[in-house]
Amino acid sequence: MAKTIPFSILPPLVMLRLSTPFRGIGYKISKAFPYMKLELRQAEMDFEAEEYAAIMSLSFVMYLILLTGFSWVMLSRFRPQKFIVGGFKVPEAIPIAITIGLIGAFLIFIQMSMYPNLQIKKKIRGIESNLVFALRTMLVQIKSGISLFAALDMIAKGGFGQLSKEFGKAVDMINTGSSQTVALQNIATNNPSPYVRKVIWQVVNGMKAGGDISDILSESVSSMTREQEIEIQRYGNSLRVLSLMYLMVGIIMPALGITFLIVLGSFPKIVITQIMFWGLLGLVVVMEFMLVGMIKSKRPNLISA
Repeated sequence: MAKTIPFSILPPLVMLRLSTPFRGIGYKISKAFPYMKLELRQAEMDFEAEEYAAIMSLSFVMYLILLTGFSWVMLSRFRPQKFIVGGFKVPEAIPIAITIGLIGAFLIFIQMSMYPNLQIKKKIRGIESNLVFALRTMLVQIKSGISLFAALDMIAKGGFGQLSKEFGKAVDMINTGSSQTVALQNIATNNPSPYVRKVIWQVVNGMKAGGDISDILSESVSSMTREQEIEIQRYGNSLRVLSLMYLMVGIIMPALGITFLIVLGSFPKIVITQIMFWGLLGLVVVMEFMLVGMIKSKRPNLISA
């Protein structure tokens, strides 16, 4: 995964060099996020926790200056009034612009702190969506007499998405001289998916104990299949509530909203404009998009995309 920084104004390497004066602040910020180091490693972002926190601090300052300056230029045209502070005339737009800049920069700071975790969730979804099929493939291959290394290599080259990349790392380590146990342990340690870690550790423990790998994989496939059925049942139950909400937002709320506006328009001192109806339409569209995104996010990872 390429080294990326969300909301980065400049290239990553330039941001990394410019953030050097912020390393002290970055060290203190990284202590406030104890899991940042692990999240950066699992998200495959090539930054130390102090470096990424320093970049977050630099981005906060940069966006504070940019948003404050832009807001002041725009507001000064519409609010040219001034008020007196300590005998000096201060433009009214300045405190408003600073407030906008602080809020905007803080929101970007929070978003940057959440970005590694978002990348991990995306990675987990890519891994677990192919996990059951990959385990079944490995089980068939091993039962047919193929070695564990050959089965791992087949999964790495088999087009199983992110899971193939993870197994490819183990294959590369084995090819460079590491034992199968060490390579699998390394994958299990750095993998964010609890299901993958569970399966790999079962295989590693079975190898150390001299057990039959095919029996271990068979039990893992059965366990993953049961978990898949449970996840599908939970997803179906959640869809009932979400479909009700979608019905309310898509049908009931627009109908009631239009009726309410028509009733208000019957009063002589209340003016109903066309903008209100367009605003209602925009609100409904936004809420429907949010519900669709919520339905998509509830989809179990173990279900193949």
